[in-house]
Formats: sequence, structure tokens, C-alpha cells
Amino acid sequence: MDDFPKSLDNSPRPLVIVGAGGHGLEVLWVAARMSLDPVFGSWNVLGFVDDRQSLRGQTVEGLPILGSVAEFLESHRGRPLYFHCAVGSNLQRQRLGEMFEREGFQPATIMDPLTVVSPRAKIAPGCYVAPRCYIGPFAEMGRYVLVNVGSSVGHHAVMGDFSQACPGVRVNGHSVVEKLAFLGSNSVVHPGKRVGENSTVAAGSFVVRDVPPNTLVVGVPAVVVHHTPVFEGEATAQEVLPRPAGGGQIPVS
Repeated sequence: MDDFPKSLDNSPRPLVIVGAGGHGLEVLWVAARMSLDPVFGSWNVLGFVDDRQSLRGQTVEGLPILGSVAEFLESHRGRPLYFHCAVGSNLQRQRLGEMFEREGFQPATIMDPLTVVSPRAKIAPGCYVAPRCYIGPFAEMGRYVLVNVGSSVGHHAVMGDFSQACPGVRVNGHSVVEKLAFLGSNSVVHPGKRVGENSTVAAGSFVVRDVPPNTLVVGVPAVVVHHTPVFEGEATAQEVLPRPAGGGQIPVS
């Protein structure tokens, strides 16, 4: 596993959490747990950034809302700060992460100390790994990957940039989860199988064949129920793919 960046004098690193919802609270809690473990170094959480008007001027868990995304970027541009995108939407996490990086802020990986991580695993900046997860030997996690409570990423498996594994997911050895893919709670990817870019595996599903890009699969074994460029309600620039003939289900091939 790559070493976590620490300040030269071991002082707490300044961190801003982007998103003050439920996931933001989880990130705050895990950041506090990391600060108690000398392996990870400590964080000084300055507050939250959130666009919701209802949170303007408010505090969350005793920390201030530092403004909207646009306001924060304007007022803090050029300052040496870390940020973490605590946003569940893969597309929004991509958009915000790239926006903050363009302004010179450093993405922070937030990983609970109870995670078991092989020293041979590779974890890119901006990731979130919740408590009691497992990251196996030679596994690779791309930028801003979200791995939630009790999930595992097996040996030689790959989680692409901005992908997400919900609680209890099993990504088995040599599997590939491509960019922006979403794995619902307690879903399983069979060893060596591929989940295509921007695809969704429904909760509790078992992927036994490769999943094409821009596809929703459901069930045990997982079957295609929809081809679409829409992820979590957000349209992309891609053309709409045809649905299965007659609207029926087709096996993942």
C-alpha cells in the first residue's frame, strides 16, 4: 500500500469535507479515527463545503459550513489544503474532484484503521475505505473510489476511477470494475469478470458474466434489464442504447 502523506512536522493536515450529508458524517468520523493512529497521521477538519441553501451559516457536528463549492473555491484558492469528496454520486464525485484539483487542492484518501490492506495493493488519491474492509494483494483502486462498510476487493482486482462498492460487496480476484461503475449492497462479482464503465449492479446480484458498459443488471445470476447512458438520474453525452427486444431480460454476455 502506498504511504499516506504526512506533514513534515507531524502536525495535523488541514482537511475540508465536500458534502455535509450522511456520507460526510461518516468521512468525519473515519478521519477522526485515523487521527488516533500514528500510521495514518492526523487531520484537522476545518469544516464542510455544501451547496444546500438550508445549511448556509449552520454547523454540522460542531464544524462550520464554509460556503458553497463556488464560494469556497473563490475564497480559499491557493491555500495548501486537502479535500475529500463525501458524495455518493459517482458522476458528482468526478465533477467535484476534478474541479477542486484544478484549483490546486490535494485529494485526501480517508481509510479506516480497521481496514485490512495488503502492502502490495495500490490506492490512488481521493479514495474512501470504510471500516472492516479488505483490500487484497496487488489490488488496484483508482482515483476517488468509494468502498463502503464490510466490502472486499480481492487479489489482482481493479476498481476504476470514481467507481463505488456499497456495503457488503465482494469484488473477487482478477475482477475489473471499470470507471464510474456502481455495485449495490451485497452484490458479488465472480472472479475474473468485468463490470463495464458507468454500469450498475443491483443490490444482492451475482455477476457471473461480463457486464457491458452503460448497463443495469439485476438478479442471481445477474441479467441485463436496461441499457442506458443515465447513471443515478443524470444524463451523459452518450447516445441512448437500445433496450432488449420486447423489453425482456437478456443474459449478460
